Amino acid sequence: MKLPVSAFVLLICTVALLSTTEGRPVRPPLRCNCPQMYSAPAIPADKILSLRFFTAGPQCKNEEIIAKMKKGEMCLDPTKDWVISLKEEINKRNIKSHSTTTVI
Repeated sequence: MKLPVSAFVLLICTVALLSTTEGRPVRPPLRCNCPQMYSAPAIPADKILSLRFFTAGPQCKNEEIIAKMKKGEMCLDPTKDWVISLKEEINKRNIKSHSTTTVI
């Protein structure tokens, strides 16, 4: 049994369309951002430009906090008391910088 040429071309086009990767969900990398955590001595808040937070999830079982400083980035141990208070201080600093005054 021979397929007509138009049926063969239709089959090839269908296979080509079904094999594209467009529309497939992009999976996050399945690894942690922080292979090592910095725990001591404490880093003063004025040395830190910003903090990035990554909650534990399928990509990594640990909560991660990455501090950005002038000389680079460093992963902080989120279980240390000084890191917890630093996180609160940086959040307060961000709240103050985002507040605006309204003139009536």
